[in-house]
Amino acid sequence: MLDVAIVGAGPVGATLAARIGLAGRSAAVFEAKPGPTGDARTLALSHASRERLESIGGWPAGSATPIRSIHVSQQGGPGRTLIEASEQGLDALGYTVAFTALEASLHAAVASTGTPIRFGAACERIDLATDAARITLAGGEVVEARLLVLADGGANAARISGVAFTEKDYEQHAVVAAVATDRPHAGRAWERFTTSGPMALLPVDDRYALVWTASPKETARLRTLDDGAFLAELQARFGDRAGRFRSASPRSAFPLRLRVVNTPVALRTAIVGNAAQALHPIAGQGLNLGLRDATGLADAIEAFAPEDTGGLEMLDAYRAARRRDAARGVAFTDFLVSAFADGRRLPTWGRGLALAALDAFPPARRLLAERMIHGAPAP
Repeated sequence: MLDVAIVGAGPVGATLAARIGLAGRSAAVFEAKPGPTGDARTLALSHASRERLESIGGWPAGSATPIRSIHVSQQGGPGRTLIEASEQGLDALGYTVAFTALEASLHAAVASTGTPIRFGAACERIDLATDAARITLAGGEVVEARLLVLADGGANAARISGVAFTEKDYEQHAVVAAVATDRPHAGRAWERFTTSGPMALLPVDDRYALVWTASPKETARLRTLDDGAFLAELQARFGDRAGRFRSASPRSAFPLRLRVVNTPVALRTAIVGNAAQALHPIAGQGLNLGLRDATGLADAIEAFAPEDTGGLEMLDAYRAARRRDAARGVAFTDFLVSAFADGRRLPTWGRGLALAALDAFPPARRLLAERMIHGAPAP
């Protein structure tokens, strides 16, 4: 019997596997996909996430671009704030990393512990009992473990009695592309709030990763524009803060929803990362929150004897440790989406005053940066 069976070989599942493998616990990772994803996304990781990944040998240093400052503003209103790494005593607030680079680095870290990642091993059934969790894989193989961890984006949670999700459709899509301007980015990220949704530019190598939030109808229109028309519209919406936009890659898009599980634990089971909470990409908190889930669960596993892995006391310890951070991460991103959506004059000026006050009061700015980097402290 395994100590831990992890369903999902994404960054959160792989981080957990590497961490508990280093601790000498027996584990295996089961991934439905036939191999590494080859996902083209760019990820935003905090300084604290870098430290977590470095501690397990999973940090892709060669492909990381530092974010040394974040400029926050709103369209059609006053106020802005600038959050800088130097104010936190850090070289960078965070980093952008290619998904493929992070995936390869983490899978190598897992392999170095002797923990297997089994691709093409879809979970078809889950049976939970007081003594063990049992998963049936495609082909009929049954795997037993003291603890089952779902790190699969929510694909299998519905198989567990009592587990349900609350969902909120933002009725928005994120249009993503790589764009270049006529100025060096100098490690600065830009967050621009508009009434149709937030826009972000994240430094990646010598370009930016663009995330442009729009309605489904607007998204369809933006994707049909030729590069010249797309860049002209982007310039009009974003202004010239980052320079003049010169080129754009082909665009893709995905819908934006909030989905939160009603409980992160069940009998012999823990639910982590996007399987527990899928967030709006505003402020880039989703994966960082998931990596804190993985670290918190590893801490709980290591605090108990192997035979107590997956027991009620261990799972209660994990749930208690993660409750505040998870709840505040969900509330913070959801608040930002709604707070900047109202284009009326009074709310716009109110937001402007809040941004100006944040810029003028360094302790508040440092506290915000601290929460974005490290999350909320455990109770």
